[in-house]
Amino acid sequence: MDVLGQFHPQIVHTPVALLIFSALFAIAGRLFDREWVRKASVLLLVFGFLGAFAAVRSGDAAHHVPEDEQGVSEEEIDEHGQMGERTLYLAGGALVAVIAASRLTGQAAAAVGGLALVLQILAAMAVGFTGRAGGELVYEYGANVRVGGQLVKHPGAGGGLLGGAAADTLGAAFAEHEEHGEHEKHEGH
Repeated sequence: MDVLGQFHPQIVHTPVALLIFSALFAIAGRLFDREWVRKASVLLLVFGFLGAFAAVRSGDAAHHVPEDEQGVSEEEIDEHGQMGERTLYLAGGALVAVIAASRLTGQAAAAVGGLALVLQILAAMAVGFTGRAGGELVYEYGANVRVGGQLVKHPGAGGGLLGGAAADTLGAAFAEHEEHGEHEKHEGH
């Protein structure tokens, strides 16, 4: 599965899109009582779950590069990975609940169907938060970002694509930015 790591940025778009649309279709199917919309929601959920599985597996393979070669925080990467796993479990739970509800009748079907809807909505929210955290890893920390074929080093890691005084200046600016961000967080509360 290590070969999947290089495709993680492409793979993650599948669960992001499909799990969110699955939840929207499930809500619309209930609101407008349209069977074809509910069926489309299930199909989106199936492929969203499979996409989440592939995203988690490819993320497991991809996380070593930013940690080991770029100096990106292991804690940030692990948190993103754990969020991805929670998304996978929520989508899987929703899928199991949808299948169970289809085999039940009456109040039991309605109750399990309601649980499935809640799990789909939670999976959609979870994939959104997971995607945001992944975007932060890329756009704030440079995880797996290459410039001219070379990995960009996180400024706190020292050296990197930039060397010597330039790296020191960038590292100091980065530290100042983080300190300023922490100051703003504390002022806001």
